[in-house]
Amino acid sequence: MISPYAVLSLLFPVVFIGAMTWLIVWSVRRRRARLRQRAAQVASVGWYPVPPSPWLAQIAANLFREGRPGETYAGVYQGRGLCVLDYTYVTSNGKSTQTHTVNLVALTLPVALPPLTVMHESGLRRMFRGSDLELENQLFNDQFRVECVDDRYGSAVMHPRMMECVLFNPGLEWQIAGNAFVSWSAGGFAVPDVLARLDAMTRLIDLIPPFVLRDYGQPTFS
Repeated sequence: MISPYAVLSLLFPVVFIGAMTWLIVWSVRRRRARLRQRAAQVASVGWYPVPPSPWLAQIAANLFREGRPGETYAGVYQGRGLCVLDYTYVTSNGKSTQTHTVNLVALTLPVALPPLTVMHESGLRRMFRGSDLELENQLFNDQFRVECVDDRYGSAVMHPRMMECVLFNPGLEWQIAGNAFVSWSAGGFAVPDVLARLDAMTRLIDLIPPFVLRDYGQPTFS
């Protein structure tokens, strides 16, 4: 006579394998459904798939670490060219690894400007990235850090109205990279989120003073 414990020991691997197989199939189907939904949303706003941009992928690598670019779309938003990129990278603590997905959104600028990055301030960033540009708005200084190579240029870009707009959109981190204005967010991109970010990015771009574009800008060639 076979004991109940022996039966359970025989059934457990079968049940476990079946459950894992179902979970994998469910995850794949859910991801495919999500991608189909996103493809339909992308088509509805007139964006189209393009090969991953090495330049935008390099910006992602500089912000995070070396990884792999994913789905990429291009289009136009309020007269400016745009590019949306999914990007995946892996971190390890020596015992396990973790896969991270982020997305980047880029809008073209009329000229190429020196680099400038605005990101959330934190104790770790103060420790590992050092000091940043200090501005006259202490609330802004407490919440954000501004990294640039020229303090006069940084102060010209980050004038009071620009700081107010950044504080009004506290979830947005961004960078001026050549002739592009780039923002990023955790996870794969979702069209409604990207549209909201594009609106905020456009407001910030419109606040870049004309004399900054004139005095610091370099022409771009397509």
